[in-house]
Amino acid sequence: MKTNPWFIRLFLLPAFLFFTAFAALPGIRALFYSLQKWDGLTTPEWVGLENFRTLFADDLFIKALTNNVILMVGAGSLTLSLALFFAATLHRKIRGAAIFRVAFFFPNVLAAVAVALLWSLLYSTTDFGVFNGALAVVQRILGAVGIDFMPDSLPFAFKDSTILIYALIPMVVWTAVGFYMVLFLAAMQSIPEELYEASHLDGASNGQQFFHITLPLIREVFIVGVVFFIISSAKFFDAIWVLESQFPTPDSHVLATVLYQKVFTEYNVGYASAVAVVLFGLVMVATLVTLNLSRKEALEY
Repeated sequence: MKTNPWFIRLFLLPAFLFFTAFAALPGIRALFYSLQKWDGLTTPEWVGLENFRTLFADDLFIKALTNNVILMVGAGSLTLSLALFFAATLHRKIRGAAIFRVAFFFPNVLAAVAVALLWSLLYSTTDFGVFNGALAVVQRILGAVGIDFMPDSLPFAFKDSTILIYALIPMVVWTAVGFYMVLFLAAMQSIPEELYEASHLDGASNGQQFFHITLPLIREVFIVGVVFFIISSAKFFDAIWVLESQFPTPDSHVLATVLYQKVFTEYNVGYASAVAVVLFGLVMVATLVTLNLSRKEALEY
């Protein structure tokens, strides 16, 4: 039975209109605003590429871009590696796998602001600071055997602006690893068990099965995970905004916080739009490079 193409178009129309109204048109307008000097209230003044020249000469933008790359590469590599490891472990049908799956996925159901507040307490330099408390215990144990461990550094200021971007990596990993674990695990569960049984009879170890069967057959899903993380790391905002009490310093800014500050604090809509355009371009380039580097023939099984 042949499906009427107009029937399909009718069902696609609401999604197309929604995307056009809330994504495509605002994106095009942002591109025009990036070529203008505008405070959001007065008449815009055409300045061409001046906003982009100012952007790439601005140390604040360069630092924010660097921080985004640190989060993308540092947190991304750890998150995806741990997600693969946990997914492969649960795929071996260990006891209590369902409980572990729920436990790992739980941070994803928490609001980003709630996660930031939780980690703010974990990093606290007061008695509530779990990490500083653990370091103090280690310091006392090592001190008892004559070893000086961080004698003048406790409590350690994990939330100091100069190192905040690195302190955020464990938080991002803790929050995101469950989502990617479930994504990879779903792909692994679609692999026929006969492949593992045949390789086991041939003497393949668990590691050989993972690298020669599991990883090649979930490659496309893994690439989707990489793209997802690139996009999410480019939009990183909430945790820095909360941990810095809404006033990030030049050392802790990321592109999203710079954009917000330029619009709502400095009323420089043209500059902020240029940041948005560059952010969109960077995400698109990173995504296309990832897809092209991983382009291979799809494996069938």
